[in-house]
Amino acid sequence: MQKISKKEINSILISILIIVIAAIFYANTYTVVTGEVAIISDFGKVSKVELAGIHFKIPFVQEKVNLETRERTYLFTKPGYFRTFDKVEIDTDNSITVSTKDIQSVNIELTVQISVTDPMMLYKSFRGMHEERFIRPRVREIVQATIAKYTIEEFISKRTEISAIIYNNLKDDFKEYGLSVSNISIVNHDFSDEYEQAIEQKKVAEQAVEKAKAEQEKLAVEAANRVKLAEFKLKEKTLQAEANLVESKSLTPQFLEKMKIEKWDGVLPKVQGDTKTILPESLLK
Repeated sequence: MQKISKKEINSILISILIIVIAAIFYANTYTVVTGEVAIISDFGKVSKVELAGIHFKIPFVQEKVNLETRERTYLFTKPGYFRTFDKVEIDTDNSITVSTKDIQSVNIELTVQISVTDPMMLYKSFRGMHEERFIRPRVREIVQATIAKYTIEEFISKRTEISAIIYNNLKDDFKEYGLSVSNISIVNHDFSDEYEQAIEQKKVAEQAVEKAKAEQEKLAVEAANRVKLAEFKLKEKTLQAEANLVESKSLTPQFLEKMKIEKWDGVLPKVQGDTKTILPESLLK
């Protein structure tokens, strides 16, 4: 059996060492893609944040955790399918049920757009669990606290105003933890069955009131028209009576005689026997 020389052994050991070093180097080399950062910890203590590019961490000393910083839309909706980047996921029921000032239940569906502005602060605060421990519960808390100040009718009429208030509260609160809220949108809201029935009954009652009001207005107009017509007829009769009175006063005996003469055609009446011809009195004078 051929003996291996010391030189060959050293060569083999050097080769093995190079392979081990290369393997360690490869295992501890990582790439950070655009839209993410790497949080680096030294013996568990957060030390730095690496941006997009190729990086190396010290074996057995440093650990890294990738953290997404790009803007993300958080869904607070009912179960359904939604797409995130290159895959489709099934969402759970994340809708928010809140109570209004008048103790009415409203099921809210909304979306919140959030991006990470200070990954170091965020990671130190929640160790990568910021969605479960902070974002979702805090959104629910602020939505409930805001809507609880309004009655259900105010919520319907002031939905845009309420959305703006929720947005401002979230923006100020999240900024303290290195998060930026760019937009919130109430995409849908659902009322309880009892309230829906109450609304329907109210609409029916309002329609009945409006109908009755219209009928009353119609009757009032008709009555007013009848009064005006009666007043017109009374006035007409009064004027006719006055005209008749004036006419009756003007019919003197001389005027009546004149009317007889104007109507006579000049032909004397023909009378047989000894009957005398009778002429109008005015012609005999």
